[in-house]
Amino acid sequence: MNEAQIMKLGNVTIIYDNKDIKIINSYKIKTEREMIAILKTFKNRTGFQSKRTLKSWIKEWKAHNRLYKLGLFKSHTIDCDLEENEKWWRLLAYQILGI
Repeated sequence: MNEAQIMKLGNVTIIYDNKDIKIINSYKIKTEREMIAILKTFKNRTGFQSKRTLKSWIKEWKAHNRLYKLGLFKSHTIDCDLEENEKWWRLLAYQILGI
């Protein structure tokens, strides 16, 4: 496993290694357009390879933002962890919440 690296993009900081990405204070990014720009820039600069699609990441990020805005699980939803090997039931929840 590679050592974690840090990248600052816009209003967020991304901590990542070869398997996972953590977007610190992800709730600060409000629009899908900004999310896409940040994630595309991240992938272009790092060459990060993921089994998940950009669309899947965006749905998870939106789900985190919605839960955070509702005040639910704030300590877990303040940041967004885009894990490579996410559990199927979480992906389903993100699919529903991230619409």
